[in-house]
Amino acid sequence: MKNAYAYIRVSTVGQAEEGFSLDNQKNAIKEYCKIRGIHLVRFYEDEGRSGRTINRPEFQLLLDDVETRKDGDIDCVIIYKIDRFARNVADFTRICEEFKKRGISLISIMEGDLSGGTSLIPNIFASVAQWESEVNGQRTRDALMQKFKEGWQPTPPPLGYRSVGEKGEKKTCEPDPYTAPIIQELFHLYSTGGYSIIDLTEWLADKNIVSKKKGLPLGHSVIHTILKNHFYYGLIRWHGESKMGNHKPIIDKPLFDTCQYVLAKHRDFVTRKRKYEFLLRGFLFCGICGQRYTAEWHYHKRFVRHNGKLGYYHCQKRDKNGCSAPFVMVEDIERQADEAMKDIQFSDEFIKVVVEKTRKYLSSSRDTIQSKRQAIVNLRSGYEQRREKLENNLLDDVIDRETFKRKFTELNDKIQNCDAQLQELEARKQIDFDLIEEVLGFTKNIYLTYKEAPFFLKRHYIRFFFERLVVKNKQIIEVKVTPVFESLIRANQVITSKDWLPRLDSNQ
Repeated sequence: MKNAYAYIRVSTVGQAEEGFSLDNQKNAIKEYCKIRGIHLVRFYEDEGRSGRTINRPEFQLLLDDVETRKDGDIDCVIIYKIDRFARNVADFTRICEEFKKRGISLISIMEGDLSGGTSLIPNIFASVAQWESEVNGQRTRDALMQKFKEGWQPTPPPLGYRSVGEKGEKKTCEPDPYTAPIIQELFHLYSTGGYSIIDLTEWLADKNIVSKKKGLPLGHSVIHTILKNHFYYGLIRWHGESKMGNHKPIIDKPLFDTCQYVLAKHRDFVTRKRKYEFLLRGFLFCGICGQRYTAEWHYHKRFVRHNGKLGYYHCQKRDKNGCSAPFVMVEDIERQADEAMKDIQFSDEFIKVVVEKTRKYLSSSRDTIQSKRQAIVNLRSGYEQRREKLENNLLDDVIDRETFKRKFTELNDKIQNCDAQLQELEARKQIDFDLIEEVLGFTKNIYLTYKEAPFFLKRHYIRFFFERLVVKNKQIIEVKVTPVFESLIRANQVITSKDWLPRLDSNQ
């Protein structure tokens, strides 16, 4: 009895539906071997792989096994059709010669024994296969370019979208009910500057957004690619061309641009975890040498009124590189920053715009929360159905207890995760309202809202107004305002007192 290896391949869903599915190829080869009394040692299956190259995992494994086999172990390699095996004449000819040297026949279900006689006929078949591949490739490229011209991204959509509609190149996409709101929130979180990509990786994992293959949290590069993807605000790109697509954007362009700014300045935005944090750390600069100030605590029992410690800001080059800038106490310099806030207020026109925008945000937030809630409920229902099916499989002895326990635990964890997300959404309603209250308060009375704000919000308020505060002789002598604040000043949307600060420098 002859022994045989069998190789099968399908490259697209379309081919599977045209009769070239792996199962169809496998059944035809099994039937062929059964009739001729050939013993099939094993199948090598490549799914979703092009035949233009031999760099296919299972195909390479087949060649390795052929090369390392013992004489007499394998008599032939059976394929369904030449174009399933190779669509490159040079590769096909070389592999056939290698098989012949080893006494192995290459048999095609559709074309017959390719090892007998001359190589003319097999090479003609291979040439036709290569020609068909080139023609089909060009047709596919043309179809994808036409799809792009019609306003649709030719490649599969990114995380947050799902494919819909017709098959192959004619498919379009729409926001996924579950993942789209999460991706949208991802951009909003990162735009604040308070989250690192590592933070977002953990945040996504808590919402069951993990890698499909291994179930692990998404990698750093995956999150980075998401944040850099223009597709989310509507832009599509193909072969050097770009245009606004027909798909529904998840975010707007300003939010995307903000995230690009944070990505470029991530070291300035995302602060390291420190044992002690100071309000103005990162904002103060020396007026003598230009070095950034740092801060530290000094401990001594004589500091009775200060519970045994005093905080100081100082130039990092003090006493090391000749800088003579003196230490300045934390409360003294932070009091000056407080006074700066006291003399700023927004115009009535600006307040009116903010109130209207806030009203729209609240309405949009309610709709978003309801949409997210429904998506999570649907996801949870799907997990419950899979859990019930798993229980039935155990009762019917379809799976063993170990497999049941492992998969049951996984599904239970996902269901509990959905429950946690539903609770989080309920809490979000209150958070949104608190945030709106904070924004309105800040708009109408900057100083009072700033003074009553928790530490982390104070730093956000400072970042909104100032890029740097220059200190000399323990006094803030200059400020560089942020581009946002500068634009508001130029548009007369901010009112400041005449002696707001010794000098306002927005172009430094």
